[in-house]
Amino acid sequence: MAIATYNKDLTDIWAVNSITGWTEMTNHTGGGAATAETDYYIEGTGCVSQSTGTKSGTNAGLEFDYGSNVTINSGECVFVWQVLLAGNAIDTLANGGLRVAIGSSTGNVNFWKSGGSDFGRNPYGGWQNVAIDPTFTADYTEGTPAGTYRIFGSLPNLTAVISKGNMHGVDAIRKGRGQLYVEFGQALAYGKFSGMAAANDASTARWGLFQQTLGGYLWKGLMSLGTATNAVDFRDSNVNIFVDNTYRTYAAFNKIEIKNTSSRVDWTAVSIQSSPHATYGNLSPGRFEVVDDCDVNFEKCVFTDMDTFIFKVSSACLNGVFRRCNTITANGASFAGCLFDSASVAANTSQLIWDVATDPGSYLANTTFIMGANLHHAIELGTTSPTTITLTNVVFTGFNASNGQNDSMVHVKRTTGTVTINYSGAAPSYKSDGATVVLQTSVSLKVTCKNEAALAVAGVKVRIQKTSDKSLVAEGTTDGTGVVSTSTGSSGYNVDVIARLKGYKPVSASTYLGATGIDVPFTLIRDKAVDLP
Repeated sequence: MAIATYNKDLTDIWAVNSITGWTEMTNHTGGGAATAETDYYIEGTGCVSQSTGTKSGTNAGLEFDYGSNVTINSGECVFVWQVLLAGNAIDTLANGGLRVAIGSSTGNVNFWKSGGSDFGRNPYGGWQNVAIDPTFTADYTEGTPAGTYRIFGSLPNLTAVISKGNMHGVDAIRKGRGQLYVEFGQALAYGKFSGMAAANDASTARWGLFQQTLGGYLWKGLMSLGTATNAVDFRDSNVNIFVDNTYRTYAAFNKIEIKNTSSRVDWTAVSIQSSPHATYGNLSPGRFEVVDDCDVNFEKCVFTDMDTFIFKVSSACLNGVFRRCNTITANGASFAGCLFDSASVAANTSQLIWDVATDPGSYLANTTFIMGANLHHAIELGTTSPTTITLTNVVFTGFNASNGQNDSMVHVKRTTGTVTINYSGAAPSYKSDGATVVLQTSVSLKVTCKNEAALAVAGVKVRIQKTSDKSLVAEGTTDGTGVVSTSTGSSGYNVDVIARLKGYKPVSASTYLGATGIDVPFTLIRDKAVDLP
């Protein structure tokens, strides 16, 4: 592939650094006239500013007349840069300390709260980029807006008179889904978060979608890694990302998606955190979805206070943390070694949904689930999951130890038949929608693969089968430590253990599977034949 590229879907409503079309806002004309401002701005070479007059309250305001109606499609928002430099004089968000105006004509506008002394950049002050969904119920209305969009403005609500200077400023106004998409990527030029920020933060751009901030990056909108047309190779590590509080958008507004079956995304120690406001919460805390099944590899990543996650079978999220997050739909992805802490899911639902015809044994091995605020389950076994499954060293903390409860550890969704749960460690409690559930203790199966230099080899496909009839006992793929760890519910017979990885000679061993399980080490030898031209 080519070097990574970074683009956005936003289109300008006003970003030409000219005050043509700008006036004081109708009904709010106690401030100064719209002024071309070149002393402070955030995008381009200037902005529009005004003084705020000699009165407090909603005395001053600025509006821009586009000259004709602007088409804003479903799911799109209006993005506005606002600033009130005297942050100590702004009222609270609840009182509409800063507002964005969108209307059909002068005097016929809706207002949405966008900031305040206790929200956004304040009380410390500074430019903030605000996303407003014009279909969101308005906080205030003046006149009779017709449902079309021609007037765009900014209105501060002041608690004190500002006697000096043009403190109220507005810069680039844009509209769109808020999509920042990354395509392509190659060695030395992979897609990276720093590249996203560099494209976003250029003085001629300032999209407001992924900006560098103290300690990391501030993100909002739709982050697309790969598109339907072009794949991405995106690899990054040791990054902190904060989800912007988009107070007047919609639940799915902040979302990360991975697209194109040829994409590859590797994250190591990436932290993404939504920070719900103590009073106002966070309407869109951030969703995540692997849209097209592709090569996704997460290691030691931490997700905090986010919304739902959807993975695919080729995804691996190992040794990570999901803290106070919503439902995770696994679709066969691996979560070995993960901590699922205090899920935000509703009562009688589950933190993690397993609804594929694959035994979750090695995929959920060594995981820990901690009960959240509501009475919920840890794992849901859907109607597609196998009738015999394995839970390997899964720890449940805070859940009800009794069966049939809304907070029992496992929720079995099958309504008929028998579901057998082989487990190692403490027996899990369960709630069944009708199927008979059988619990039986399992024995551990561990295989370790290293190369000739005694280094761990990840990605090795391991199959364990009965020697007698070659029937499958368990299978899995080695993780970053070269280990695959799973279990089975039966013992007392001979097994063959087979390990394969392209570029290495296949290896196998035969052993007896007793009550203490097996622990098989392999040394993989490079297959020189595959290196021949």
